[in-house]
Amino acid sequence: MLSRVADNLFWLGRYLERSEHLARYLSVQYFSSIDVPYQQQRERAIISILEMVGMPSVSDRPLEEEVLVGVALDEKNPVSILSSAFLGRENARSVRDSISTELWESMNNYYLFVSGYPVDVYKTKGLFDFTSNVINHCSIVRGKIQHTLMQDVAWRFIQLGMHLERSIQVVRILTSKINDIHTLNQFKLGNSLELQQWNILLDCLEAKDMYRKYYNSLPNRLNTLEFLLLNPEFPRSVSFNLANAHEMLEKISQKKQFSKTSLEFKVGKDISHFRYLQVEEVDDNVIPFLEDTLKKIHLICDLIVDEYFIY
Repeated sequence: MLSRVADNLFWLGRYLERSEHLARYLSVQYFSSIDVPYQQQRERAIISILEMVGMPSVSDRPLEEEVLVGVALDEKNPVSILSSAFLGRENARSVRDSISTELWESMNNYYLFVSGYPVDVYKTKGLFDFTSNVINHCSIVRGKIQHTLMQDVAWRFIQLGMHLERSIQVVRILTSKINDIHTLNQFKLGNSLELQQWNILLDCLEAKDMYRKYYNSLPNRLNTLEFLLLNPEFPRSVSFNLANAHEMLEKISQKKQFSKTSLEFKVGKDISHFRYLQVEEVDDNVIPFLEDTLKKIHLICDLIVDEYFIY
């Protein structure tokens, strides 16, 4: 496979995951703050959206409308949903001969929906409709990837991008919500508010039902962190996705043995600690741990670029 083709497939998967997680975080954060009795919580929800996407805030109280539009439909913002949909579609266009007609049509329909959504409607009453449709379109695209492509090297590069980007987005969402909890606790608004924030976090990652099934209890700090970081069977946990990314790398390489200087060995070494890590070991320093994890994932992406995508 050409390096250019592998690069496009990898980024197709990344932009798909990025836009879906952003849409869900935007929706859950905003609507969970509408009926709250505390103004601080609503203001914090808007700031949290900015922090999640890495956009700097120009003031302590950014304008709600500017944030919501900028994150979703601002074509000048490189991390907006619109930009991710456009770049995902362009990567699919570049490898049109390597993907199915069904996948291309679903990617194109997704972009046409996002790019054609009226900004005036979005500002007034369309946020829920917009984000719900983005999530549904991403699910359709993911289904076409899973069920209309040969599970060969092209499919593995898409999966590799999806697993790594999902790990990145989960870490970013965790960081934002833990910062939310820390900030809101300073106002001494009560323990029920912290419980609500853990529920919001689980909703942002479609994890609430499986969390309850696994723990049979209300969310708390340790269990939530353990479930989203270390659970090897939950498809949105960091541990699950890093392990699957490593598996994709091994299958792409098709080597039976890996030297200590190989990409697969380096990646395996970086992620192996997740298999035996206990949540109590990181609880006291969870933000530094998340920041370090994010750096390691970005380093893995850089190693993949050096190994496969330089052309």
